[in-house]
Amino acid sequence: MNIKRLSIIGVTALVLICSCKSALDLKPKTDLDAGTALTGYENLKAALSGVYSLVNNFKYLPRYMNLVELSTDNVEVMKAGNNATTAGIECYSFKRTASMMDLEAWNNGYKAIYHANMVINAIADNAAPNMLQLKGEALFLRAMLHMQLVQAFGKPYAQNAGAHPGIPYVVSTDASLRPSRNTVKEVYSLAAADYEKAAGIISETKSNAYASKAACWAALADLYLNAGDAAKAISYADKVINGNYYTLVTGNVYLTYFSTDHSSAADKETIFTIKNLDTQSKSFYGLGYSYTQTKYAAVSAPLMSLLTETTGDVRLAFYTKLSTTSGDRYFTNKFVQNGNPSVSSPVIYRLSDMYLIRAEANAKNNPQAALDDVNLLRKRAGITGSGLYQLSDLHGRESVLQVVLDEGRIEFAFENGRRRAALLRNGLPMVRDYAGSTVPGSHINITATDNSVIYPLPATEITVNPNLTQNPF
Repeated sequence: MNIKRLSIIGVTALVLICSCKSALDLKPKTDLDAGTALTGYENLKAALSGVYSLVNNFKYLPRYMNLVELSTDNVEVMKAGNNATTAGIECYSFKRTASMMDLEAWNNGYKAIYHANMVINAIADNAAPNMLQLKGEALFLRAMLHMQLVQAFGKPYAQNAGAHPGIPYVVSTDASLRPSRNTVKEVYSLAAADYEKAAGIISETKSNAYASKAACWAALADLYLNAGDAAKAISYADKVINGNYYTLVTGNVYLTYFSTDHSSAADKETIFTIKNLDTQSKSFYGLGYSYTQTKYAAVSAPLMSLLTETTGDVRLAFYTKLSTTSGDRYFTNKFVQNGNPSVSSPVIYRLSDMYLIRAEANAKNNPQAALDDVNLLRKRAGITGSGLYQLSDLHGRESVLQVVLDEGRIEFAFENGRRRAALLRNGLPMVRDYAGSTVPGSHINITATDNSVIYPLPATEITVNPNLTQNPF
């Protein structure tokens, strides 16, 4: 992928630049006088803290998660309407509009990108190591945000070799510029370059709530898997797996994995998380609001069938049975932190990601290696004996790739749109046929090439920026 560096900035992000608080109710430091604040290590460190806060903004992360999770076959929405102020039925029903409430992820994503650029552009490439550490973390966050947004608003890379319109890749803070859309391929190329540069200048070892070299490698493995470059996906996954940085957690640490903020020394699996303290309640803006709090989005019957297919799979513990008007249903508790359903610390990358990225990349040309990685995770989940896969026994699956995709569906359900991305990069349809449901979207078959698999750009953006082209919907 060729690198084409563009200097553009989202208009709405600039309009909103001084108006937003973060999810932690903190004023981002970069909302101060940027002309004077962004000089010196302490000011830049504070500014970077503001970027992390904006990534954790209740108007960004939950909105983005709705876009990529409520549009999968892992969920069954239980009522025909919106869920307070957090979840749009349009995400689930595939009835897209340019004024969908969850499109606010676009505006707030670009606001965080703008603030990251303020840090990046204030630090020279030959600065001291402690300054380059800050620049590296900001580069990681900039790339991550762009990759999240292109997943929601750009066609899959696998379609037309990434030539479809993606999103503007923003590297400037020049308010006079009006961005046009980079292609999907260009977005991937620019993000890969940012991740590579970040990995080269990050030198400090911090907690998993901060960007790290390994987080950059994990992100690159994910990026190249979605770009169809199996060799590079394997290479970067190997760097994380073989780097002796992380290990798969087991036993009670695994069973309680999603109920913590991942700061415990026992948590050796988490590569990068969006950390929230137990006291940082987000009320109805929390990621758990659509699940255990309001019982809006239940576990779908097909996903529950996979979870209960093999006796002894402890991953069923990540779901709670609750009473609803249509009977008892299971809901994910992956976003309930220490018993509080309005607080969670969502994991962006963990070691198990790397094993299943490597497995999918190996599925075609090295199927035994792919099954070895799948079985490693199944053993961790308490599955033994005939519950493990062999090349001669794929448990009724027609291919090793289907084995890997099913395992990823179980392991990463409700996490970061993993299921949606897997379907799209493999050209597979999103199928729902939920018996008894009358909710729009519960009986659909959406092909990977359908216009509705991605979202329209916000109407306000199209209005104020004539250089942006709208997605068909």
